[in-house]
Amino acid sequence: MRFKEYPEERLRIASICSRLTEDERVLRHAVMEGIINAGGPVTPSDMRDVVALDDERFAAAERGLDEKHFLVRGAGGEVNFAYPVSGLPTTHTVTLADGRSFHPMCAIDGLGSAFTLGQDIVLTSKCSRCGEPIRVEVTDGAVTSAVPATAHAVHADLNKDDNWAGSC
Repeated sequence: MRFKEYPEERLRIASICSRLTEDERVLRHAVMEGIINAGGPVTPSDMRDVVALDDERFAAAERGLDEKHFLVRGAGGEVNFAYPVSGLPTTHTVTLADGRSFHPMCAIDGLGSAFTLGQDIVLTSKCSRCGEPIRVEVTDGAVTSAVPATAHAVHADLNKDDNWAGSC
């Protein structure tokens, strides 16, 4: 199967963080770190003592993250996904330079987590077509190792979707 190739400018999308207020960015980061540290879902209120926001600003940031589809919640209100971090197991694992590991929502999100979390990463996954293992290292913002060397990424045009981070 051959995929269509697009010019580089068509592949660029605005950072999803450009959609967030500063308070929303602070809470999002705290929720992502909470999921990584807990190894599973958390609630935003679990992060209440971690962020320096008063009650009104905290509530507004939480509402904003929900309305902008940055959090995907379970039936009990827990955050199962805080883009790009999954609180639920996936077939992908990211190991951060600081030694912690987590599951990203997908392999591409795992690669992007190097930038989101500001650390070098090692992504392990498997090919969705043949099941063979994949290992990719990102160091200083660049892919420094990929096994197999023939691994490829598929890009989707996310500019057209409002809720691409939370749709399954």
